[in-house]
This record gives sequence, C-alpha cells and structure tokens, in this order.
Amino acid sequence: MRNNDDDIKIFRPKKSDWSGTDPDLTSIAGIMDKHRANGNSAKACILGERLADITPEDLFDGGVSSLPNNVLMQLRSLMVFAAQISLTKYLPFTILSTQAVNAMYARIEATAPGFFANIADGSSFSFYYLAVRKNEPVSEIGNDFAMLCDDDDNEELKALGMRAFEETETKVISLIEEFEFEG
Repeated sequence: MRNNDDDIKIFRPKKSDWSGTDPDLTSIAGIMDKHRANGNSAKACILGERLADITPEDLFDGGVSSLPNNVLMQLRSLMVFAAQISLTKYLPFTILSTQAVNAMYARIEATAPGFFANIADGSSFSFYYLAVRKNEPVSEIGNDFAMLCDDDDNEELKALGMRAFEETETKVISLIEEFEFEG
C-alpha cells in the first residue's frame, strides 16, 4: 500500500533569501582566527589535555589510595565536572573554554574509555549542575558527592567532595594563569 504524500511541502529557500554571509558566522570565524593566530587555541587544547591527566592522587598527594574504587571513580568524576565548570568560568573567552573542555574529554575518551563512558552516561553531572545553581554550591556538591558514593550521611565524604571541587578549581585557575592567554 502506497501512502499519498501529495500534501507534503518541501521548503527550498530562494537564492536571494541567503546571501552566503551571515554576520554572526563571519564574526565567529574572525574570533577563531584571532585565537588561532595568537596561540590561545593551542594553549586551550593543551590545558584541557593536562586537566584530563590529573588524578585524585595528584590532587590529594596520594592520600586517597585507600579509598574504595567506587569513591575514587566518583572523585575523578567530580574533578572532571569541576574542571569543566572552572574552565567555563575562568577562561577569558567562551570559544577557548569550549576548546579546552573538548580537548579534555577527547583525551579522557582516548586514555580511559571506560571512565569516559561512565561519566558520559552517568547521572552524577546532573546532580552537580543542580548544586552549582544553589546558594551554597560547594556544600551542595559535598552532599551530592556523598550521596553518589552511597553514603549520604558520611561527613568525611562530604568534606572530600567539597575539597575536591575547590582544589580542582584552584588547579584550573593556576593553569590558566600559567598559560598566559592573550586578550
């Protein structure tokens, strides 16, 4: 049986409807060219890759090796989230934060595909995104971290989550300063 599709209209814009030069696209291309030329784009990619390689052991001077695997995995997920938020917050241009975040995720996917799949498909970022919108985001992140570790009332896990978020943010700020992005 054949369906009658005579009433379906296909929109085809007239050539005069689009001149081929969108001022927004032109300005975006100019901004991208500027950041490529002054080295900011390359710096952003290297920054993202370096952040992808930071482990909980690096951030906490090896003092987390006795933690259970599920807590270490949640800690690493929180660090990636905190790095992403911090890159977006502290890099001087949106295009650079996007490049840094993309480079970070590409590196994680290449070096730790199982971990990448877990954070890409997991729900932890949803909880953390809600937390950063609240009045006390660091405290909320600590609470969410403990909950995601299946121990809601554990004050040590709450403190660890809060510290991981703050330490990651501090590390991102330090690296951004180190890279000396141009304006």
